[in-house]
Amino acid sequence: MIHFEDLPDILTMKELQAYLRLGRNTTYDLLNNGAIPSVRVNQKFLIPKKAVRDFLDRAGESLGAGIPVKGSA
Repeated sequence: MIHFEDLPDILTMKELQAYLRLGRNTTYDLLNNGAIPSVRVNQKFLIPKKAVRDFLDRAGESLGAGIPVKGSA
């Protein structure tokens, strides 16, 4: 298992794919539609670690809206 703290400051597409445990096409879709901001250099995506955290925070907010989280109250 990869921990967020262990990620490099700039991730490659393959590193992002492995961390999120997503398929290649889904990962490309997230990058191409801007859901996870990135910089493209030639054919290579460079993804800031902060962009991954922001994406996960937004996804968690939308998924958890109105659903109690274990241990909170």
